[in-house]
Amino acid sequence: MAESSIRPLPKALRLILALWLPVWAFFLAWPVVKDPARLGLAWRLFRASSEERRATVYGEPFDQFLRFCKDRLPPDCTFRLVGVDYASIDKVRAFYVLYPRLVAAERAQFVLVYRSPGYHEDGACPFAVLNAGSFILKAAAPAVP
Repeated sequence: MAESSIRPLPKALRLILALWLPVWAFFLAWPVVKDPARLGLAWRLFRASSEERRATVYGEPFDQFLRFCKDRLPPDCTFRLVGVDYASIDKVRAFYVLYPRLVAAERAQFVLVYRSPGYHEDGACPFAVLNAGSFILKAAAPAVP
């Protein structure tokens, strides 16, 4: 009779696996037990389209602003973002969503103003307006020497 090539796992490995599985299950279930609403949010995100997921995660007002900017800016332009903290994840999200439009620290063609009513820059003119606090300014053309 042929000898089987399948051998049982060593005792130490079985013990580690037996201890690890309950810990893994606990950390998987704990967030849902602690806050059952998370399960509803996860289910809603699972069933949503990619645009609905982005609106949920980014927040509806910021997502609406990003879609507004993406629809109105030319794809080969540069921009600066005003009204979003420097260290905020929202700044990185904006860079991602608005690509291939590029960020420029200086001499940007457009200034994207988010939730900053009354913001103005010398030489910049309104390009598009979403609402009183969120709009796009077209920067003045730099002087050519």
